[in-house]
Amino acid sequence: MGARGSGTLRAKPWRVVALVASVDAAAALLSVAAVFPGTVTVSDLGRFGVLAALSVIYLEFSRRVEHRRRLFAEGSSYIDVSSVWVFAGAIVLPAPLAVSIVLVIYIHLWLRAWRHVDGARKYAAIYTTSTITLSCLAAYAALSRIDPDRDILPSALHAIVAVIVALVVYRIVNAVLIAAAFVVSTGTWRPSVLLGSWSDNAFEFSTLALGVFTAAALQRVPWFAVMVLPAVFLLQYHALLRDLVQAATVDAKTELLNAAAWRQLAQRELGRADRQESSTAVLVIDMDRFKHINDTYGHLAGDTALRAVADTLADELREYDAVGRFGGEEFVALLPGADPHAALNVAERLRRRIEDAEILVEGRNAPGMQRVHVTASVGVASTPAKTADLDDLLRAADDALYAAKHGGRNTVRVAPTAVAV
Repeated sequence: MGARGSGTLRAKPWRVVALVASVDAAAALLSVAAVFPGTVTVSDLGRFGVLAALSVIYLEFSRRVEHRRRLFAEGSSYIDVSSVWVFAGAIVLPAPLAVSIVLVIYIHLWLRAWRHVDGARKYAAIYTTSTITLSCLAAYAALSRIDPDRDILPSALHAIVAVIVALVVYRIVNAVLIAAAFVVSTGTWRPSVLLGSWSDNAFEFSTLALGVFTAAALQRVPWFAVMVLPAVFLLQYHALLRDLVQAATVDAKTELLNAAAWRQLAQRELGRADRQESSTAVLVIDMDRFKHINDTYGHLAGDTALRAVADTLADELREYDAVGRFGGEEFVALLPGADPHAALNVAERLRRRIEDAEILVEGRNAPGMQRVHVTASVGVASTPAKTADLDDLLRAADDALYAAKHGGRNTVRVAPTAVAV
């Protein structure tokens, strides 16, 4: 799992520089410490050669797909399939070669794939390599502690437990280091960054499971490890398909639904409400004086404020509520089963949460992070069962939003005509 960046490291805030320098230094020192006490056999060198060859073959045949997936990762985390080879190395190789396989893989990735993507930076690639190195060494240490023989094939329970613990340790260390990079660079604690989405975790654990299969093959029948390549290719194409779907439906800045995807989902929810004869409500939420934030703190600060409001909406609303960004600083939410009273309560709760939120942004004219507050105006439209029409609801909610803006902002207005049968 890796993170992307833009600009030079020297241009980044001090906390970002400190984190990158600390992680890189820790990876370098621990790698050097791992090299000296290690002993390497001919069998170890053979396994190292097989893993290095598999990683090179995989990337050379899939680097176009890798390049496309990297493009989709702009401004977010990116998970590649290198953990298949890295985790297998942590299981079957001595520490010096386990570190070496990480270097081989990521130097090759940089030279053949990553550096050709606009916005890719060497310091970000080095940080990613350092996080993988630390994850590999942590998994190696956990496995060696529980199973000193590091043989994953015996049926003894401790061998199975050792591999599971090493897998979990690898994932946790990597996730924490990548999350730390997002937190210090954006100043926001987003659950999707700290914990990762279900699909991200499933993808990463799938690569680690393939790493276990590769390690088992290398310990008993090394040539059989080649059979993992088709599975890795399929996993990568599945990830590309998922990225394509996400790009087509999700707003990149807020991770909410984009306008087209929201409308499609809202139409489906309205059809369901019609069949179930339940009421429906629409909220249109518009940030107040958003241009002032952009003019005062810069557009990056404006993006941070947008994400903070989007996180508030996603956290406060129900999982089955359709929430999206309609464009600019305007958001929209469809609340299935909500009558006018319930919709008004939800809108007021959202308005208060947005008003109370402290948002950390990078100051344009002053060094360091600054705390800003934003407010939002909300228009509410609700309709009883059997009368729901999406365009009518949106027009009514937009009229109510217009009234909220002209009523002083940071307020909620309900469209009276929306509740009439």
